Amino acid sequence: MELFEALLTRTSKRDFEDKPVPKETIDKILSASLRAPSWANSQPWEIAVSTGKTSEFIKKSVYKLASEDDPGNPDFPFPLSPALWLDKQNANMFETGKLIYESMGILRDDAAKRKDFALYNQDFFGSQTAIYIYMDEKLGIWSALDSGMLIQNILLGTHAAGLGACPQAYIVRYPDVLREAFKLPGSKKFLLGISIGFYKKDSAANNIKTSRVELKDAVKYYD
Repeated sequence: MELFEALLTRTSKRDFEDKPVPKETIDKILSASLRAPSWANSQPWEIAVSTGKTSEFIKKSVYKLASEDDPGNPDFPFPLSPALWLDKQNANMFETGKLIYESMGILRDDAAKRKDFALYNQDFFGSQTAIYIYMDEKLGIWSALDSGMLIQNILLGTHAAGLGACPQAYIVRYPDVLREAFKLPGSKKFLLGISIGFYKKDSAANNIKTSRVELKDAVKYYD
């Protein structure tokens, strides 16, 4: 797949087949993604790939917490309050949320279906595979920015490989479960999870095209 095509056609997938992604495919995606740039080539990121029994453990553990409405304790607090955003960002997020729920026939006041969808989110949207990005607690915002470039590479690489992916903050909101699953010390802090897999091509959740700001509104040239 040509790069500009990948940039323009990649979308987040939120409904996967229940089957594993071959390790060779994951390795190919990650090997290329590790070419991401970073501050002075510091390469601050660390990666954990969850499959098989590890995924089962994580899903079972977090399902119990999420179904009991445990709010979680993400290593990096989620910016959930509208007061933390500008009006235009709040408008973008509201529009996207509305589009996602409407595409799946979930009404705004249907609390039960909304909770079911949230639990499905926690279930890697049905996939068996998730890639987690974390870094050491000593590192700061520049290392998080570097990790974002790695994450974008993973998303594009997954798309180029004919698979689907969804970057998810939601699946790192119980980091103690993840540290237990991956046998990591408390000094390792989770930034993001990415569910990847064989997506259901006919699913409404996988045929959503969210809007983007127009070039003229996002870019200013200064001669």
